[in-house]
Amino acid sequence: MADVTDDAFERASDAADDSPRLGGDDRGQLMLVAALAIAVLLVGLALTLNTAIYTENLATRTTDTNLDGAVNHGGAVEAGAGTLLDEVNREGGTYGELAGSFDEAFGNWSDAAATLAAVRGAATDAERVSHVRGTRISQPDAARNFTDGNETADWTLASDVGVRGVRFNVSRDSLSTSNASSFHLVVDDETNAVETAVYRDSSRVFVAVEDAGGVETTCSVAADAGDYVTIDVADGRLNGTACDPLDAVHTDLDGSVTVSYRNASEAEGSYELYVNETNATVFDATKYEPAGSGSSPVAQEALYAVTVSYVYESGEMYVSRELRVAPGEIA
Repeated sequence: MADVTDDAFERASDAADDSPRLGGDDRGQLMLVAALAIAVLLVGLALTLNTAIYTENLATRTTDTNLDGAVNHGGAVEAGAGTLLDEVNREGGTYGELAGSFDEAFGNWSDAAATLAAVRGAATDAERVSHVRGTRISQPDAARNFTDGNETADWTLASDVGVRGVRFNVSRDSLSTSNASSFHLVVDDETNAVETAVYRDSSRVFVAVEDAGGVETTCSVAADAGDYVTIDVADGRLNGTACDPLDAVHTDLDGSVTVSYRNASEAEGSYELYVNETNATVFDATKYEPAGSGSSPVAQEALYAVTVSYVYESGEMYVSRELRVAPGEIA
């Protein structure tokens, strides 16, 4: 039988006492080695973090052509949808007809874009997801001034609306020679207002913008640049050239706005803008004529905005996104 007496435990204890023991110097060396190991570990961790940061930095500056292709395609989808949206609206129709016309035109555009993308080894597709019903307010009669249907010079086109795509084609000779009595576009969000005046002197046509702080700045074009002057409030351009004062219409306003004309008899020409309320809400027979009447100004059904989805796929990436398209939105 095995020895399980106290003597056995004592012998085992004696054997353990015979094992080597660490002296003071040995313990010091062990602590030094542990400290060096921890230091090496910390340096390695720092290098790893720095590498990760550098890699992320590099990634944000990459010139990867596949990423460029996806970004460029997204921009093309937005631009193409915006152009088709306004072209369809100008053709007119019911909301259902407008949506159908947009889908057909955008489908054709998507097919053409897919053919071009295939040459570069990519596959693309795009389609409309939804739309926002709105109203197109316009004046097709270029020989008429900007008064309402009752020839009221100071009038409100729409209240408590989002607005986009504000464009004018103004007869140079119809403009006032005084800023004070000139035609004014007023956009007011109930907290701030931006006023845009259009007038001329013997040598130039001026666009003067008074921002929400009451500061007025101007841009101008030579008066002999043509019989008509284009003012694209949406894109901030006068006769196709950048007009920085118009930026205030975008930067100083927030939320729903009221759009009004003052001294509308002091400008003749054509114009258009879109608001995000249905035509049933906006149309007022004392101000507007229906589409197809041959008279001005006109309020008619339009698509204010569309949401489109697109896919871009190459051998190295797959991108699927949705975009809200409302070209020239200022509030």
